[in-house]
Amino acid sequence: MVTKLSVRSETATLRSVVVHRPGDEIARMTQHQLDHLLFDDILSPAAAIAEHDLMSDILRGGGAEVLEIGDLLSDALGRASGRERRQLLTSICAQSGVEGLAEPLLDWPAPKLAEALVQGVSWSALEGAPMTLARLRRELSTGDDVALAPVPNLMFMRDPCFALHDRVVVGRMATAARAREPLLVSFAIHHAEAVAARRLLFEDAQRSTERIEGGDVMVLSEKVLVVGCSQRTSAATVERLAREAVFDAFSEVERVYAVFMPEQRSIMHLDTIVTQIDERMFLGHQPLVCGESALPVARIERDQPARLVEGASLLDVLDRELGGVEMVPCGGADPIHQEREQWTDGANAFCLSPGRIILYSRNVHTIEALRAKGFVQVDLSTVLPPEQRAELIAKGMAEPRVVFSFSGSELSRARGGGRCLTMPIRRA
Repeated sequence: MVTKLSVRSETATLRSVVVHRPGDEIARMTQHQLDHLLFDDILSPAAAIAEHDLMSDILRGGGAEVLEIGDLLSDALGRASGRERRQLLTSICAQSGVEGLAEPLLDWPAPKLAEALVQGVSWSALEGAPMTLARLRRELSTGDDVALAPVPNLMFMRDPCFALHDRVVVGRMATAARAREPLLVSFAIHHAEAVAARRLLFEDAQRSTERIEGGDVMVLSEKVLVVGCSQRTSAATVERLAREAVFDAFSEVERVYAVFMPEQRSIMHLDTIVTQIDERMFLGHQPLVCGESALPVARIERDQPARLVEGASLLDVLDRELGGVEMVPCGGADPIHQEREQWTDGANAFCLSPGRIILYSRNVHTIEALRAKGFVQVDLSTVLPPEQRAELIAKGMAEPRVVFSFSGSELSRARGGGRCLTMPIRRA
């Protein structure tokens, strides 16, 4: 079955979603690479994989088709022409400063190549590879023989590409450590048989100053987008995306709101401070979404200059667009809990269908606030047998409002929650 793209809201029933199950790319990280790779700590691969598998079980139990990006990439590499494969490898290797690597990789079978482009390639795996100055310097400075570095952030599938209406928008990553990801994901989505994504959006030659990542983009309705201008997404790129891509591609889109966020790692994307959890309900970091310290919001409309939405918080804007919205405070009412649970992705929920969400179980005060709003908690751990998991998920999906809280202590150390880890490509 081929999945046709359709994402016109954050809450409509999830039909298909792309994820990446973490693998050897995180096992190859050391503490010396943390700053460069954007991690706060090295992860336990076994624990991270078990938690990710649990999340995928919840997604399937909610009725969604779960596609693995590695499988899509392998299929895409097998289906693409020799010219297209060469173009992809040339771009990746040039980006990594190892131009000579593309030629020997062309001969690798698709499954092996797909795995290598994510998990990394060592010089010793390349028979007869010549010694270069860059290779010699790396061996002398680090003692390893890495030719092509792994991409451990790929498990955060939301960022490199994101679905918008019937297209996939190609992102512009803010850091060199993630620059390969849009190349891999857009190639996989474009060429794999399982996804009908033959037309990509915003895929033209990237300007070095451009930055936009999917964690900053909220599809509020068919008519409205909300985008964070954050540490990872620049204001100039948001405006270019709106005026040169979105307005041209989708006649129904009328407005794009830009939220001006501080450039801080703790709030690197819009979805670290607010996510939609029901048709008129949001989960948010209260100090920034509403109140005296609320972030300023600007509006972009067709053929109009950008302008500030005077005297309005983000919550005010959401209310104007949807009418009668309500916000559940991440961390509850206590300012200390709000700060702590915002850091542990308490505002980063992912919607399976209206009122049915997933969230890390460690955010206990956020979950308590959700329960006060009528959400039933279904707590799921990695030690539960598959049959018991399935039974609990089925019971939860029968509730009008449910929060599936799942073990995520290892995944959350990498700074990303359920929304970060998922790329929906079809909603009902």
